[in-house]
Amino acid sequence: MAEGVSGSNRLSFAKPALQHFAKRSCRCGYVRSFSAHANPSHAVRRYAVLGAGFAGLSVAWHLLQHTNAKAPVCVDLFDEEGIGAGASGVSGGLLHPFSPKGRLLWKGAEGWSAAVQLFSVAERAIALDSSITDLTNTQLPIAEPLVWRRGIIRPAFTDNEIQEYKQNMMKHSGIPVELTTISGAQAKMLVPGLTVMANDVVFFMPQAVNINPRRYLQALWHACQTYARDASARGCAETKVVLIREHVQCLSGLPGDYDGVVVCLGAKVNLLPELAGKLPLSSCRGIVANLHLPLESGEELREDMPSILSNTWLAIQGTRRLVLGATRVRGSTELSSVISQNEASRALEELISKTAMIYPPILTWKVTSLSAGVRAIPPRTNVGALPLVGCIDEIVENYLRRNSCAEKNRPHFWLFGGLGSRGLIYHAWLGKKIAEAVVSKDEAILPQELKQWKYRTSVV
Repeated sequence: MAEGVSGSNRLSFAKPALQHFAKRSCRCGYVRSFSAHANPSHAVRRYAVLGAGFAGLSVAWHLLQHTNAKAPVCVDLFDEEGIGAGASGVSGGLLHPFSPKGRLLWKGAEGWSAAVQLFSVAERAIALDSSITDLTNTQLPIAEPLVWRRGIIRPAFTDNEIQEYKQNMMKHSGIPVELTTISGAQAKMLVPGLTVMANDVVFFMPQAVNINPRRYLQALWHACQTYARDASARGCAETKVVLIREHVQCLSGLPGDYDGVVVCLGAKVNLLPELAGKLPLSSCRGIVANLHLPLESGEELREDMPSILSNTWLAIQGTRRLVLGATRVRGSTELSSVISQNEASRALEELISKTAMIYPPILTWKVTSLSAGVRAIPPRTNVGALPLVGCIDEIVENYLRRNSCAEKNRPHFWLFGGLGSRGLIYHAWLGKKIAEAVVSKDEAILPQELKQWKYRTSVV
């Protein structure tokens, strides 16, 4: 019996006989059809991934890695707004494995290594295809890097904070990302204009990176397409990956015959009737600002200037651009990316005033645009706020029984959500884990810590 799957929760590993069903509608609004695979010995494994952010693109990539000559893989990626159009695409793109207090995050080392590997996949996709000239609304020339490897600094403000950081640093031996201290004088050499005293303590993560999130996701999507084409050329003609820009109204009405469906919708997950109110997630709306250093300033940032974490964060991109964030409105139900004039004014006032306290030169920068996104925040556990993963068949089936739209030959449904502000650190590592669990139909592959929500949450 699979770990964490018992009784009515246990996955059924016996493949039901494929049958042909006439088209019929369910209360959720979709017309659903079922068809048998013509060649069971060369069956195409078909998967639906809902959401084209960090989680969804990682899952799609790792599902494709299971392609082989006897079992091609077809992945349908559903997102009505396109690749990276949600909260993932407007995030700061800062990657490091530490908590705000300097603790190593749960599985932070594994998450870091997997993310760096996936960044390399995206970078290779661009490097190998010179025909890519537009990665949509990134505001970056194509020659600019996808990943900036400049490090991150975090000034310390109190003695208690310094002591706590130093205590946590002693536990970090053997991890791939160094957390060290530098003096205020050294920090000002790296970041001219930083308001720290010469003998202040500043924490420095020299290997930390920042990315352009939307451009990264577009490049990873291109890598998925390239992989599918190459697999087809090698003899897996039916291996495909397709972006379907349609709104998914409900899980039970997905227009296709899938072996598995993975829900990676972030804060929009509660819009699905089957899952509304069933997941221990809260929402947090945030606004980030894209800024440009005017040419008339006569200045440029140092090529090696690190990004900055403080009461706000500054993700440095190149010598004349940065992303500044983020405001936080917890419990917001506003999922639209549209920002009202009043919301924009309040956000800018908050971001600029907080940032100017630690980095006064921000006052000379010009705001070029604002972006908004809503993150799904998971509950805190004894090892931090962890994503939610697992098979959600029982939740879906209970909903269908209550609404009299149960059907046979239904796929397994899976959740990968609640990444909150940890999307970058966990998306690659957990995307691979989820893909392995989906393909093998084995929930025991997933870390037990990330499935605890299922046993604390009623699914009736």
